[in-house]
Amino acid sequence: MIMRYLGIDYGKKKIGLAISEGLTASPLKVLTVSGLSESLDKVRLEITKQQIDKVVIGIPESGEALKIVQEFIKKMKVEIEIIEVPETLTSFNSREMMSLQHLTRKKRQQDDAYAASLILQGYLNDK
Repeated sequence: MIMRYLGIDYGKKKIGLAISEGLTASPLKVLTVSGLSESLDKVRLEITKQQIDKVVIGIPESGEALKIVQEFIKKMKVEIEIIEVPETLTSFNSREMMSLQHLTRKKRQQDDAYAASLILQGYLNDK
């Protein structure tokens, strides 16, 4: 059976999503959110729509971002398996990667989805 993973780069206003059903992660989309409740609703919808088995989420090192992600995980882990991985420099690396690929400004607005794909790909490479 092939496992379907959802990678998440969780932010206060934007959530990057990536998907994998094998060994390669691909950017999926960026969700715009206004709080925890909306984040949970929109991510749950994608989990159902994409038939996700496990969620891989990037964990910030510290600060408010860490607290926000931990609250999200606490609510989600009762519904689906959550795998936590460090997200150090994923947003920076995704912007760098997109710049090197000469992507259009519109495509670069999807940097959170690319960051999510780096988070997910890192997990897939290490497992």
